[in-house]
Amino acid sequence: MSKTFITNQICYEIFKISASSKSIQEDILSQILQNQISIWFYMIGCSISLILDTFLIVIFLYKSQLRQSPGDIFLGSFIFEILMAIQWYISAISSYEKIPLANNSLECSFTAALTLISHLGQYFYILAFFYFLTRQVKTSFKAKNNIQWLIHLGVIILTLITCVIVFSLNLTGKNVDGKCSIVTSLLADYVITLGYTLTILIYIAIGGYSIYYIRKNIPNQYKERAQKFLKFSIIYFLTYLILIFSAQLVELLASLSCTYQWDLKLNTMYSAAAFFDMMILILLPIIRINDPYTKRILLKMFGYKKKQKQIIEENELELSKHNSSVDQDLSLLTSGISQIRQSELIINRDRQQTDDNPFVNVLQNKKRGQIMCKMIAGLQIDQYSKYNLLDIEIVNQKSDNIYEEKKIYKFINDQIITTMPYNLCQEFISLVEDYPQIKVVSYTPIIFHAIMNRENDKLNIYESLNINNNFEKITNASKNEGGKSGQFFFYSQDNQLIIKTVTQQELKIILSMLKNYFQYILSNPNTLIAKIYGVYTFEQENQKNINIIVMRNIAKTSNTFRIYDLKGSSYDREVAKKDTNLQKVVLKDLDFLNIEKYLYISQEDANFIEENAIKDSNFFKSQGLIDYSLIVFKILNEQNQNLILKNQAHIFMCDDIRYRYHIGIIDYLQEYNVQKQFEKYTKKIIKLNQNLDTSSQDPKIYANRFQQFIRRITKLE
Repeated sequence: MSKTFITNQICYEIFKISASSKSIQEDILSQILQNQISIWFYMIGCSISLILDTFLIVIFLYKSQLRQSPGDIFLGSFIFEILMAIQWYISAISSYEKIPLANNSLECSFTAALTLISHLGQYFYILAFFYFLTRQVKTSFKAKNNIQWLIHLGVIILTLITCVIVFSLNLTGKNVDGKCSIVTSLLADYVITLGYTLTILIYIAIGGYSIYYIRKNIPNQYKERAQKFLKFSIIYFLTYLILIFSAQLVELLASLSCTYQWDLKLNTMYSAAAFFDMMILILLPIIRINDPYTKRILLKMFGYKKKQKQIIEENELELSKHNSSVDQDLSLLTSGISQIRQSELIINRDRQQTDDNPFVNVLQNKKRGQIMCKMIAGLQIDQYSKYNLLDIEIVNQKSDNIYEEKKIYKFINDQIITTMPYNLCQEFISLVEDYPQIKVVSYTPIIFHAIMNRENDKLNIYESLNINNNFEKITNASKNEGGKSGQFFFYSQDNQLIIKTVTQQELKIILSMLKNYFQYILSNPNTLIAKIYGVYTFEQENQKNINIIVMRNIAKTSNTFRIYDLKGSSYDREVAKKDTNLQKVVLKDLDFLNIEKYLYISQEDANFIEENAIKDSNFFKSQGLIDYSLIVFKILNEQNQNLILKNQAHIFMCDDIRYRYHIGIIDYLQEYNVQKQFEKYTKKIIKLNQNLDTSSQDPKIYANRFQQFIRRITKLE
């Protein structure tokens, strides 16, 4: 049979042939070419797509701002679209030159693999985009919410797994439309029908829910600005849904018409499928660059900003000419200039935040500020309720075991505003108005109140967390980068308190060891342990429960020269490089040994630190805890301040009178569990070193190593 395009007659002939004549069927398939209309659709469309996607990849790689999530997801989509364009181009060229790819040949298998990988990669990246939007907002209270590498790894793994399944079922090869892809057969039709249905349903579920969730969680003051982003997201969602559904439906109908010998115009159907395929390749990149943030960066890159500036300057020149004739009105205008400028500063601050970040990041940060405001209000109410009656719902859950008691507060915005004994600014009201109700669970408040009251330098939590005083820090809460674990830290304005999020597992640990912890703190007033003053859970609608602990800040000042986090380990415990700004990073064990070498303190203080560090680490060992650190703040002294601070807890004078040390033990809520054991042995296997000194160790080994390191840096070894 001569090389030919698909017709109903050939299609029928292929599926009339019995299984015993499979070689004849393969010979017929090897002769089939794509029809002329499909060829031109693919050649023209793929050429446009290759130029567009290659250009965008270069721009995204050149401009780091464009790679801010979700820009990195767009970049991944561009790469898979290039692969898609290449495989379609190969098929179209072979048909144009009337040299069809032979069924089950190496070239056909390669093209089929490209087809699968490119389609799946693009599909999973689009799902990743919508998943990213929802997750960023849902987990907005994590200090580090960077899941970029997990998203890309997930897309690659899902793509490869799906490809392995399809190839293992022998569902790839030359198709009756002239392309090497998933083959047309009775088994394939059932698999394809099920697969197409699932992909569409999954896409609708994830994409639709994401748009709904983002729309619901946009703060009122951002509604207007959010319209552009929502419009972009909806267009992106619907465009891919309509195009992929149309292309898959047409190809499926054509496939079924061959299998069941329906009398349909196959060439017309395959041409329609080619058209939808090309629209996916051309329209999706164009839609992606219409993301408001991406579009703004691109316009700025190509001189649009300069043109706008020129127009503004021309308008200002024209205005100045006009104003020269009405100088007598200038005094009236300038009388209110300060008020206008203040309003502009507020508007420009929010606008600048929106301009400098993708909208999803702005939304995440704004929600974080809202939650922070609510949380501090909840902590204020908890403290205020100890001495005053409140007109809010309070549930006391008494227990025979004092360490299991809880106090639960339920309140709404109006109750905050009328109950709290200070005037809340209008900005605070606007921050929390989108989340009108919250529940605060205060665990064993009597115990933590007793711990706090035993401090020599007693702290007033109520005053430290005054919302008006802390408002600037609350609104800038998005700038907190947290620790390695990704937990969120908030430092009160007076630097006396730290509010830190903890995982559900860490919450269980502190509550389970609370009796032993309390008794140890009472019997060891000189402990170096950074004391916990309260443990809380915050619950609110459409947000995961947030567990926090309120702790005393060891630093107590913002005048920090250097910070060291010391565990006694040597593996991966160095941060400083040649160009590292040592005041901007938390340094580690090897950094301390290279830079400081020792704590330059008196013999009395050295003995004090060693004695209490040994007691504290032995206590943690008895509780099965690891990963705790000796935190060392090297503080710049102000004039005569050393005399004032000399007798305060955790503060030690340095031999160099310009500095002092604030020292304590932190991060002590980690058990030596299966995860930590797996982490230890995995690192040893990766490094091929059985004796690798990893941070994660058995509690006994960890405590002994920690104590040895303390002796070393205090010169007592």
